[in-house]
Amino acid sequence: MNPTPTHMYYPVMLDLRGRPVLFVGGGWETEAKVRGLLEAGAEVTLLSPFEHPGLEPLVHSGRISWLRRGYRRGDLAGFRLCFAHPPDRSLNALIAREARERGVWLNAVDDPARCDLILPAAHRQGDLVVAVSTGGAAPALGVRIRQRLAREYGPEYAPYLELLRSLRPVVLQTYPHDFEARKAAWYRMVDSPALGLLALGEPESARGVLLEALRRHHDHDHDHHHHHNAPELEVPS
Repeated sequence: MNPTPTHMYYPVMLDLRGRPVLFVGGGWETEAKVRGLLEAGAEVTLLSPFEHPGLEPLVHSGRISWLRRGYRRGDLAGFRLCFAHPPDRSLNALIAREARERGVWLNAVDDPARCDLILPAAHRQGDLVVAVSTGGAAPALGVRIRQRLAREYGPEYAPYLELLRSLRPVVLQTYPHDFEARKAAWYRMVDSPALGLLALGEPESARGVLLEALRRHHDHDHDHHHHHNAPELEVPS
């Protein structure tokens, strides 16, 4: 058994738009992880003396800054988030020391003992992000669970969330002063058959079903069901 004590991770979704992120690269996942950060809108500085052919076009287009050398003490200055993925993992100890001194959050790939944050296995469909973590115990299990979830939460969820987002102002306008009514309306909408209609390629019918559910007066029996199945305060306005 692993003698390392387990601890509770706090799950968050980070907004990295316009945020400077340092990626100390060279490992085999460097290209994929840098692209993932760019997709999230981060301003990435790559620190790596190694070849990463897939990233060359991103340098030429100005999407990343690339310092073609290895890590030196002081490189974390000006950053609040750093990813360490060097081929020589012994560098992680030096990077982690500087990160602690500077208050920089560090993710050392495949080195959870030196991480301030670990990355879950994530499935995405538009605005939907389903993240699974095993706390570093067995990332392969997290991947398998993500794969099962991916089969359940298919491509129809991307347009579904776009449609729901577009109706947010309508919900607020319909119930401007009644939080409980808004909450009930949201649950009526997401419990409606709209998702199935989108999966069948009928977006206008789906929108009509959502609007009908939104404006239908909820009865107490239906609302009582949701009180037992949904968090009280986790419904957006």
